[in-house]
Amino acid sequence: MRFEIILFSILILLLIISSCEKRKEEIKTKNQLISYLDSLELKYENACVQMGSANWNLYSGSGKADLDQAKQQFSEIFLNKSIQKLIEEWRARSSSLADDTLSRRLELWWRCFLGGQIYSDSIIAVKENNLQKKITNFKFKYYDETITLAEINNRLRKEKNPKIRQKLWNVVSQLSAEAKDDLIELVKLRNERAKSLGFYNFYSLSLYLQQIDEEWLIKTLNSLEEQTNRKFQEFIDASKKKYRVKIIYPWDFDAIIYNWASISDTHFPKDSIFHILHKFHDNIGFKTDSLPIKELIRNIPFGGLNIGIKIPDDSRFILNPIDGIRFYQVAFHEYGHALQVVNTKIKYPILKGYEWIPGASCGAYSEGIAELQAQFVTDPEWLKRYTNATQDEIDKYIATKSFGEIYALRKTLKNFFFEYEMYKAPDQDLDSLEKAMFKKYLLVDIPNKTPHRFAASIWYTMYPCYYQNYILSEMIASQLYEVIVNKFGEKRIDNPDVSSWITSSLYANGEMEEWYIRIKNASGKSLETGAYLRRLNVIE
Repeated sequence: MRFEIILFSILILLLIISSCEKRKEEIKTKNQLISYLDSLELKYENACVQMGSANWNLYSGSGKADLDQAKQQFSEIFLNKSIQKLIEEWRARSSSLADDTLSRRLELWWRCFLGGQIYSDSIIAVKENNLQKKITNFKFKYYDETITLAEINNRLRKEKNPKIRQKLWNVVSQLSAEAKDDLIELVKLRNERAKSLGFYNFYSLSLYLQQIDEEWLIKTLNSLEEQTNRKFQEFIDASKKKYRVKIIYPWDFDAIIYNWASISDTHFPKDSIFHILHKFHDNIGFKTDSLPIKELIRNIPFGGLNIGIKIPDDSRFILNPIDGIRFYQVAFHEYGHALQVVNTKIKYPILKGYEWIPGASCGAYSEGIAELQAQFVTDPEWLKRYTNATQDEIDKYIATKSFGEIYALRKTLKNFFFEYEMYKAPDQDLDSLEKAMFKKYLLVDIPNKTPHRFAASIWYTMYPCYYQNYILSEMIASQLYEVIVNKFGEKRIDNPDVSSWITSSLYANGEMEEWYIRIKNASGKSLETGAYLRRLNVIE
């Protein structure tokens, strides 16, 4: 009986191999190729749906989160050398196909096979999944009590005692100590696989797959650091004077900014967020009642998270219950992601912009058009219409909010350059590197005995090499928001044509064009720092 089972298994395997070879031989025409890609993309989309569902279950707590099984479906595609060879052969002939859509599909498939080989690597996948679960399920302790990240963030903003702020800030180090060795091992594994594909390291590969020019990126980020350095130093000096302290530490920033550039949390009630979110978007033309978007508030290791389960039929997002205007900004940002998902019109799964396989989309673009929605929340016209804030409160907030925005930029620069340097040399003293990054970008020293925090960031695990996308997204959102202001003027917060412009210019065509072409077509110019620096009041 056992022999018969083995023989049957061998026969099935031979049939599969024979079928693959036959299919490869049969794909000799353009129409055959289209039919083959259509079938392959159905399998790809099924894998995306399963991965999205597994991640939703993990963070929402609504079901079993089988990340390993979800990644196995991707492995069956992206570790298949026969499919990869077919894609490479037809991509090399794409210029002769006279079909822009087909050529684009082949291009993204080719990129996804580069990224998918690492994403689907069984050793890397297991380590990623285990570390992701460790971070997600970690229980922080403040003295003898359990405390969540949202509670830490809320208390840091309002706590007046600097010693208590320091203790709260250091709580995150509990997770970093647990995750550090696993993270370093993961970085090394990713680097090894990237080098085997001909890239300097995993970060260089990641930027290539998103079509972000590395030299341009570093030059742009260094320019932003230089142009905001003086104003940020002035903010620190003014804060020292205002609070009568000689030294500012990193755990002081949230409280300082809350007092410098705050608008009362009472104007942003948590229990009204979805009502206000829907009311505003209805006013600019999105029919929110008919959109397949699910919303949830729950403690997660992010400010918020949107998952496009199945594009365009199912998008879901979770908000971490932080306080104040930041909660509304995150909500609008995540809703922006969801709007992109449900308003994507392209029918081919590889062009829909699923986030799972590196090479399928550019994170900077999706973050940028999501952040475009968050720009409305700090617009004085929006604040006047959708909150109970007085005009004096709004004017004060608008005049001082750039302090917090510059801090957020420089904090993200710190996170980006830490990770960028970590991938260059993962065996270096990363604790010292982290302290050096705090000094360079936040202009503060950390006491020597302060424990490290870097490995607690879930971004380094789940969304590696991603922090630059948040900075580029601010540039994108600022540039596009200037277009909206110029195009719609004072009617920008209640003109139904706003949604039509956003959908047709930014959502509908998915990944048919490179991200930078879409930005240029929508704004009339290539992406630059000007609009962002104007928003920060660094230039006029």
